[in-house]
Amino acid sequence: MLDANGLKGPIEEAAQILENLGGFGAIAWFETERRQFRLEAYGEDEDVMQSGVAALALMMPELATKYALLPQSDWIKMSLEGLPPVDAGRFRILGSHDKSKIKKGKIEIIIDAGEAFGTGHHGTTRGCLLALERLIRNGKTPKNVLDVGTGSGVLAIAAAKMGAKCIGTEIDARAAEVARENLHVNKVNPNVKIYVANGIRRTTIRKDAGYDLVFANILMKPLIKLSRDLSQSVAFGGHLVLSGLLTTQEPAIKRAFSQQGLVLVNTYHQDVWSTLTYKRVKN
Repeated sequence: MLDANGLKGPIEEAAQILENLGGFGAIAWFETERRQFRLEAYGEDEDVMQSGVAALALMMPELATKYALLPQSDWIKMSLEGLPPVDAGRFRILGSHDKSKIKKGKIEIIIDAGEAFGTGHHGTTRGCLLALERLIRNGKTPKNVLDVGTGSGVLAIAAAKMGAKCIGTEIDARAAEVARENLHVNKVNPNVKIYVANGIRRTTIRKDAGYDLVFANILMKPLIKLSRDLSQSVAFGGHLVLSGLLTTQEPAIKRAFSQQGLVLVNTYHQDVWSTLTYKRVKN
């Protein structure tokens, strides 16, 4: 670590010296206060650090230099602590590291941060869970669910924990594997099937069309492209929950789904994200 008062030029030069020496994992300088600058460099080899400090002391004695060993830390644990449990109605999404934070009366869904979207921390995932919560409170607990773009499987798992039979589709084969692992962790694998599929035209998905709830938490363009297929997959009186949308994208989505025999029954906004719930009322 180097400190300098009003010496931006030498700090930049010192960074270049360390860069030329090599062996450092990260080198960065920044302004700490007005006209005060600091350079920090990190490395795993103590000899490299000593050499760097010695070189700078010799070549740039006007700079205050020092090095210190960082304490050993469990960086994985620290990163997981940055993902606290998320509540969405009766549902609580938490990582396996937070099992001690289970709340009485909540339906817990264990999802660890990984290679598939959907830890519950994103506004779109939470919006979908709140949409499911609203349906259940209104006596519309789903029994037959399709989750398009299932990611971590969190929405299918939530519905399965309420007694539904679910199908999840995922275009990413690795994400589909993660979702299947999460089914086992949450003990709902007998009631959820995950398929690798682009859209919903796979035979095993279409043959069960007439779902009383369809989730599609993806992006605006694929939602518009799939608007007809998604709408026709919903049973009469069933619901379609759309998310993955910015609030500014709502008008385009509403136009795309306006001629599909649906009526908009609820909207959730969280931060800049929207979740729309439609009910199918006609062909």
